[in-house]
Amino acid sequence: MKRAVRVFIFHIACIILFSILYSNFSERYHKTGDKFTTIDYILFSTTIQAGVGIYDIHTHTYLGKIILITQQILMIMTHIITLYFFTL
Repeated sequence: MKRAVRVFIFHIACIILFSILYSNFSERYHKTGDKFTTIDYILFSTTIQAGVGIYDIHTHTYLGKIILITQQILMIMTHIITLYFFTL
């Protein structure tokens, strides 16, 4: 149970951290003419962290792509490690 709670807290921390990063680098992301809100960044970060990755915000700069790729790799590695621990 402790592992599940730690994994949950890690995912929430990643969502919050990357939401802050996305909001700080908001000029590197594009959405068709709309202004971003805090909820948009949290939703975008949550969809990436959940592995869905479908949203109408997308990046158009290299730095934005690197931040997005970093979150996706963290998400994939977390799932791999979690599956490993739960199948022991």
